[in-house]
Amino acid sequence: MQWLKPKTDENKWQEMNKEVFRLTAEGNPDEALRSAGELFEYTKKSYGKKHKNMLIALNNLGIINMVREDFDEAESYLLSALQVSEKVSGRFSKEVSMINMNLAELYAAKAKKISVFNEVFVSKAL
Repeated sequence: MQWLKPKTDENKWQEMNKEVFRLTAEGNPDEALRSAGELFEYTKKSYGKKHKNMLIALNNLGIINMVREDFDEAESYLLSALQVSEKVSGRFSKEVSMINMNLAELYAAKAKKISVFNEVFVSKAL
């Protein structure tokens, strides 16, 4: 059934991934999110849901949403990336470690935002 599978272009995927990275590094999270969404769709179509490139695409979406402070969306993407990573690379792989570190950063950022909110709320209440 090889003839049913769409042709993959690894160079195109790499270029799309570099563009996501560039936009994120330049501090353009809205454009990075759009580009990362396109990368995710291309990855799903070209490689399927259980491929190393899929965990990278999901991880990208998680990181960009973390930068945008959309913590719930970021967590959803990072947890999906973790599931794919465990299936593709194994539970104790470097990819799983990387995604767990990103989840830890997410939870730290979320806790910091909650802490700042509580400080502001408490100071206004006094």
